[in-house]
Amino acid sequence: MCQSESEAHRGPAGKQIFSIPKADANYETAVDPDPLQYLLTGAEVVVPLQVERELREMAGYDDIHAAAATNVLAASEHYTLADPLDRADTPEKVPDRGLDEGATAGIVLANALEADAIVTDEFRNLARIHALLDGVQLVPTPRLVRDYARAGHLRPEQARVLIETIAPHRSWESNRYVQAVKESL
Repeated sequence: MCQSESEAHRGPAGKQIFSIPKADANYETAVDPDPLQYLLTGAEVVVPLQVERELREMAGYDDIHAAAATNVLAASEHYTLADPLDRADTPEKVPDRGLDEGATAGIVLANALEADAIVTDEFRNLARIHALLDGVQLVPTPRLVRDYARAGHLRPEQARVLIETIAPHRSWESNRYVQAVKESL
């Protein structure tokens, strides 16, 4: 599963950089760009407790999703955990919005924090998620990868390879949104 421990170190200009163990054996994070690293070091990331619970549950399995969940949990010092239900401006329990608890908690928290964006790889419910967001930008994972390429963090070909590496594990191969993002690289 995890092929190395999460490790923080200083890179050029003293910026903190960390490495994440790879989830897919065919993708070499020691050589190829690691978008999780960019996200967690380039933005203030807040994760709802409900999502962390889902990650911990997922990490208990023996598949690529477990490896990916373990990688995110290993990087926990680079994000803030928050319970959206502990706020005066949120409901007492996660509302039923036809999504899983983690996705709904993420929407509730993003709206309450007036976040700039929420990142998701949930494609079956993009319209619903978009409708539930109040001024928060919806950023599907493939678009985030494309935006990293446009910002110069990785080359377009690297972004394509990364999306193609993730695709079979997230059932993205025939997704029109994902195809459009790849074509725009």
